[in-house]
Amino acid sequence: MMQEESELSQPGGAPGGQAGPSKARLLDIVTRSAGATMAVVDRSLTMIYVNDEYARWFGTVPDRLVGQSLVQVYGEEACQRFMPFVERALRGERVQYQRLLRTPYGFDEWRTICLTPWYGEQGAIEGFMTSALDVHELQVTMDALRAANQRLSSHMENSPLAVLEMDHALRLLHCSQRAVQLMGWPAVAELKGHPLPELLALQEGCELLEALRRLQSGEESQNRAEASFFREDGTEVHCEWFNSALTDADGRVASLMALVQDVSAKIQIARQQHYLAHHDALTGLYNRMAFQSRLEAALAQARGSAGVVALLFIDLDGFKRVNDTLGHRTGDEVLRVMAQRIAGAVRGCDTTARLGGDEFLVMLDCEVTREVIDTVGHRILHALLCPVALDGLEVNVGASIGVAVVRPRDSDIGTLINRADQAMYAAKRAGKGRLHYAEGP
Repeated sequence: MMQEESELSQPGGAPGGQAGPSKARLLDIVTRSAGATMAVVDRSLTMIYVNDEYARWFGTVPDRLVGQSLVQVYGEEACQRFMPFVERALRGERVQYQRLLRTPYGFDEWRTICLTPWYGEQGAIEGFMTSALDVHELQVTMDALRAANQRLSSHMENSPLAVLEMDHALRLLHCSQRAVQLMGWPAVAELKGHPLPELLALQEGCELLEALRRLQSGEESQNRAEASFFREDGTEVHCEWFNSALTDADGRVASLMALVQDVSAKIQIARQQHYLAHHDALTGLYNRMAFQSRLEAALAQARGSAGVVALLFIDLDGFKRVNDTLGHRTGDEVLRVMAQRIAGAVRGCDTTARLGGDEFLVMLDCEVTREVIDTVGHRILHALLCPVALDGLEVNVGASIGVAVVRPRDSDIGTLINRADQAMYAAKRAGKGRLHYAEGP
């Protein structure tokens, strides 16, 4: 007690005239209270100082460890494991690493070991100081976090969905290998930092870009969008995007994540179903239902703009003879050829359909004049008069065409088609292979 009072009363201590402890006493206070194991080792690897905490790990007191070598304290095998770190410290490097150590209480615990070079008065390295702190809880937490991240990364890489992560400016931070394959991109390393809208060539106003911007602004926290894009090889890809935003503690958007599903096959099936529902299976022209729908739309537009719509009813001449003499397979091939020729003879804005059997319809609803109707009609007649070469045979068929011109005040589609049909029969009675206009406006 007298010694402690003497040390505490030496000059250079606490403010207000009270003296602080001596350097030796300060060292003792620090090493006893730090909660870390501390030791000083000279270049011969002999311990010249250990604190109580250090000695406690070995179930002894400091005086019994001072003067012993590291090999005596730890053993040959343990020394071989940490000697590379000791050699680095003796070369002047401050070394820090983690080790799993057995505590005096019999269980394993992670410790952070720090080796700091000890310089003498002449500046030479005379040894090193070692200290160890308990970081077990932190290490266990880090290991658990690392394992969780590895599991998450594994799920992301093995997911059938493509996974993309972007920063608040839509710059790509990470994407799974599935995303690289789906988008047709190069290696991931070449993509990081590039804006996603540029990588996908998203146009202003597209559904996906608008959805991502709503997340950027905080308007939504999650949303869904569909988008189509072309790979570099020209392949069209259709995707469904499930997007979400991650916000920081202040509520600002920090990053965005997208799970992307390839729905190209579904879109293709839907397109095929739509095509089959609106097109003739044999010729590929519009079917009757689709043609009537387009005719109704054309008439509605004509009523509003005082336009004119013309309907051409086409019936092949001599087709029954082809079916009867050469068979229905040849007849079907003739119908396909005739349909192609009709489609090639009309203008790009005209609509062509197969009504059924050997009957076809053509609607003219843009820039319709008597001259235009005559020109298109005679082009069709000329195209259908050319022989069809099939399996070494030349099949000759022609066509008769009836024309009905409708004014905006007319609205009955059935009546219009019937007028064109009657005009077609009049063309046949007049000698076939000709164009005949229906009576009346």
